[in-house]
Amino acid sequence: MTTRRGLIWAATKLVAVAVVTVLLFIIVLNAMRNPVEQSTRAYTADFSDVSGLRENADVRLKGLRIGKVTGVDLIAGRDGAEARVSFSMDREYELADTTVLAIKYQNLTGARFVDVAFADRAGNPVDYLPASATRGSFDITALFNGLQPVLSTMNTEQINAFAENAIAVLEGDGSGLGPMLESAQQLAAYAQDRRQLIATMTANVARIADSMGGRSPYVIEFLKAMSLPISNALTVLDEFPKTASSGPALVEPIERLLAALGFRDDLDIDALLTQAFTNVGAAVDSLRLMPGALAGLQVAQHRPENAGCSNGRATLPADIELLLNGSEVVLCNAQ
Repeated sequence: MTTRRGLIWAATKLVAVAVVTVLLFIIVLNAMRNPVEQSTRAYTADFSDVSGLRENADVRLKGLRIGKVTGVDLIAGRDGAEARVSFSMDREYELADTTVLAIKYQNLTGARFVDVAFADRAGNPVDYLPASATRGSFDITALFNGLQPVLSTMNTEQINAFAENAIAVLEGDGSGLGPMLESAQQLAAYAQDRRQLIATMTANVARIADSMGGRSPYVIEFLKAMSLPISNALTVLDEFPKTASSGPALVEPIERLLAALGFRDDLDIDALLTQAFTNVGAAVDSLRLMPGALAGLQVAQHRPENAGCSNGRATLPADIELLLNGSEVVLCNAQ
């Protein structure tokens, strides 16, 4: 009897664990699908490229999820094969012929979502958008072609930051333009031939921009910012050997002079000024003495003794000298 009760109790616990496991699995599955709770309406759109876009991907408006992708199919378009994406969208929002759909990166793992951008002017309601009104996906790995030797010297965080900034620029986010230029500068610091690296990266960005139809104005700004130093450097490329040969002859004496004056790499100018002038008043008093000090350093010029005095200078004993605020004063004869 005891053995039978033990088996029943064990079976009960096993069933309870199985039920809890199934419930947890359902909860996780629903969370992964992330369904839209509002009433939705079905739409379709054609894209030139849907790489990375999967069923149940999000449809977002300014980052807010308003729908889900319900299907991705391959069709024959006018210019070749195209992808037709079926998706649902909250009834509060209505697709129009002026709406622009774009496939964007959700994260660096490759997950994508459909971004909805409504135009400022109202358009006619539609249930379908052709490929001319959509922006296809792009492969971010194309940006790194030819940069493998440099990337191997960078850590994961730096590569991820560079990729995120590049994605922001390529997708038309103006806030990523400055960070992208900073990332390019950091990337160039790891390269021996910086000109070749920047040229390769610019060509890769241009290639991706061509696949996007040149629809991101910030890509054009980035290409201009990167091509400007390259074009300027190419115009003075012949001057670099001259600088390398004559530069040391000019810089080394200056370096020795500064070293003799006490200037070193670890010299703290702020600390020296703080020690010399304890307050602003002391600094002002020191500046007032500058005219007298400069006058004493000037080389005496040959000029008539009575220059500046119509009746000539007054003769003073040799041991008498008039100074005003540290500057020498010349006395003239009255008659």
